[in-house]
Amino acid sequence: MHETFTQNVKDWVDRIRADHWQQGKVWYKHANQLCRTLSDNTQTPLDNVVGVLAALSPQVSWDINITSCESIVKDGIIDPGYTGYKINVEKALQCLVSPPLEVLGGRKVIAFYHNIIDPTKSQEVTIDTHIGRVLYDNLDLTAQQIRYIFSKTGNELAQEAVRKVAKKLRTIPHVLQASLWVCVREMTQARADKNQLSLYFK
Repeated sequence: MHETFTQNVKDWVDRIRADHWQQGKVWYKHANQLCRTLSDNTQTPLDNVVGVLAALSPQVSWDINITSCESIVKDGIIDPGYTGYKINVEKALQCLVSPPLEVLGGRKVIAFYHNIIDPTKSQEVTIDTHIGRVLYDNLDLTAQQIRYIFSKTGNELAQEAVRKVAKKLRTIPHVLQASLWVCVREMTQARADKNQLSLYFK
C-alpha cells in the first residue's frame, strides 16, 4: 500500500499547477497569521487560538472554520453557521482554556494544529479526505478507504508517502500536502452538483 500511495502522490504532483503551488506554499503561513491576529486582538495565547481552530476543523469549510473559531475566541460561543460536530465545539471550548494537545484527538487534527502553530518547522502532514483522494487516485472514495486513511496505520503510511515525495521535491511536506489539497478541492468542486458542494470541502 505504501508504494501505491507514493506512486499516486507522484502522479498527482504532475497535476499541480503553478497557482496551486503558490497557494500551497503560503497556506499554513496565512493560517498562522490569521491566528496571530486573532490572538493579538483578544489577548488569547496563540496556542489556544490554534487549538480552537484545529478542534473545529473536521468536515467544515475553511471559511466556516475561521468564523466559528473567531466566535469562540471572541465571545465564548459557537457561530450559528457552524456545520461540524457538537463534540468538536466542546473540544474547542476546552482548548480555549487548556493546553490544546491535552484536548485534541485524531491524527488529522493534531497534524493540522502543528502545521499552523509552526509552519516553518513542522514536518507533519494533514491527512484528510482530499489527500485520501490523491492517495487512492480517485475522487470518489469508499467508506472503507476513508476509514483506512483515518486509521493509525493508514495515516502513518499516508504521511510517509507524502514526506517521501516532498523530500525528492525538496519542499516541506505540508507545502506539498496543501498544494495537492488546493488542486483536489478545485477538481471536486468543478464536478460536484452545487447542492453537494459542502460534501467536498474537506
